[in-house]
Amino acid sequence: MQQCLIYDSSLKFSRATYGLIVLLAILIHNQWLILAVVILMVLGTISLKLNIPYELHSAISKKLLKRKHSPTKKELGEVNFVALMTAALLLVGFLLIHYTKLVTFAWSYLLVVDLMIFLACLVGFCVATLMYITLRKMFK
Repeated sequence: MQQCLIYDSSLKFSRATYGLIVLLAILIHNQWLILAVVILMVLGTISLKLNIPYELHSAISKKLLKRKHSPTKKELGEVNFVALMTAALLLVGFLLIHYTKLVTFAWSYLLVVDLMIFLACLVGFCVATLMYITLRKMFK
């Protein structure tokens, strides 16, 4: 698989940013913020340069704070799978809110997805990464 260099602190910041935006959307019941996060996450899978929070944190860490973090090697497929899986879960919540009458269920569902985002960000346990590793082993 193709490897890429990732700054872990910037990746955690990116996930935390998306998690906070989703939490804000849940608190104010704004479905369009959910869709905005979905679009930003999908753009981030196209190219890491399009992941705005990641690039912002990376630039601030390098230039303004003059920190010298060394990037770690990760599989590009894993990073993209996690972002796409999270975006897909959020998109399901948006579609439930926008097109069905299950609005209360959808906001509860989005809260659970948001908790999983924060779990991956703060604790380092990512369910989507676990799924990626399991699927990769199954199809090898």
